[in-house]
Amino acid sequence: AAVAGMLRPRVVRRLAFEPLGCRAVQAALEVADRQNAALLAADLQGRVAEAVRSPHANYVLQKIIKVLTPQEVGFVVEELAKAGTDLAHHTYGCRIYCRLLEHSASDPGTARLVDAVLMHTHELLRNIFGHHVVECALEHGLPRQRKAIIAALRPNLLRNSWNRSAAYVVEKALLYGTPEDQCALAEDFLANPAGELAQLARSQFGSMVVRALLRLPQPIPERIHRHLGGHEAQAQLRATKHGRKLVEENALGVTSTRAP
Repeated sequence: AAVAGMLRPRVVRRLAFEPLGCRAVQAALEVADRQNAALLAADLQGRVAEAVRSPHANYVLQKIIKVLTPQEVGFVVEELAKAGTDLAHHTYGCRIYCRLLEHSASDPGTARLVDAVLMHTHELLRNIFGHHVVECALEHGLPRQRKAIIAALRPNLLRNSWNRSAAYVVEKALLYGTPEDQCALAEDFLANPAGELAQLARSQFGSMVVRALLRLPQPIPERIHRHLGGHEAQAQLRATKHGRKLVEENALGVTSTRAP
């Protein structure tokens, strides 16, 4: 009965922007069959960009992306594309892009939309909201999108690792990159003097990046251990709580012995 009532014209587009109404619409989308769910979603056609910016309607859009395919609600991606890439920097807009990547990354329309957004990777990865989109693209996006992100990261890898937003992107690149990508990133880090890497490793967000390096396959962790094992690097690491924790958790500075 609740679903039938919402199928009337302009009911969903009104309720979606209300604090309680948006919850009712989400519940209806969950229980409706696919045909009726698509009809409910269609009532937001023409108002997608407005819904993205709404503290309430953005949740309805996220639910639509979760329960329906891009073929059933093609207007969502079309209207996002027309709205421009700035929505990926938005407090709610980043959520919409993340849901699209999680549920329909291989859809041609979604792929084109994400490709367009990733042309601005340098700005996104250092943005307080935009970095979430780049992280999701690394985890769920197409191989070419991962390559593009890592290529954007590498020229300023150390600088990006110091940034509280970009550091999360660097961590995801180390976790979800191909073995070749992981090795290339590790080589970039190891090309820095031990003192500079230690300075990074003793910071809050830099220590997170170094932990990701230490989780990679050998011989990368062993080389990181050697690189940060010197007296000067150890002194720098032990001078902060984040550095000390990194040393203690990973026995940094302790030479590993392996059987010949």
